[in-house]
Amino acid sequence: MKTLLKYFIGVLILTAAGCGGAKTAASPEEIEALDNLVATKSFEINARWARPMASQALNSISNAGLLPNGSNASRVDITGSTSYLRVVDNHVEADLPYFGERQMSGGYDTKRTGIQFEGAPENFQIEPNSKTKGYTMRFSINNGTENFQVIAQLFPSRSSSLNITGSHRGQIWYDGTLSEYKKDIILAFFHDFVIVL
Repeated sequence: MKTLLKYFIGVLILTAAGCGGAKTAASPEEIEALDNLVATKSFEINARWARPMASQALNSISNAGLLPNGSNASRVDITGSTSYLRVVDNHVEADLPYFGERQMSGGYDTKRTGIQFEGAPENFQIEPNSKTKGYTMRFSINNGTENFQVIAQLFPSRSSSLNITGSHRGQIWYDGTLSEYKKDIILAFFHDFVIVL
């Protein structure tokens, strides 16, 4: 029995060491590409997973099978929905689904159930993060009915995490990918041709 216990502890130690060693540091090219992307101030975070605060209500919804396949009360797959946060110069825009509990103090708009805002943020900051070799972005914004505090981590691997706290709802996190944002602009129609930049 003691031999089996020693073997089990040894396997656990080796597994933990292997998992710790599996993390790869960001390459200089990845860090430079992220630096250039942040400098343009024209990027988009496409959320793939929502991570709401666990609650009895969310557990009930999860147990009833009302969440997408592969999801649970603390991690919801949102790949099939419009889920983004964009930064363009001094302008931010977001459309993210929301899972969690809302407080009714601010009223309830049936057309705006997710987290949606657009405009010039307040206290906007993007600072280098020496731990991750990426950036931490912070700002606050009001959409007319609710105030939001947003913190985003931008990683050299082009992954990202968002933390959003609303004045009328519980905190939620999102995991996603980071990419350059280019808005298609239709300039003119010439017979059968469309010029798109």
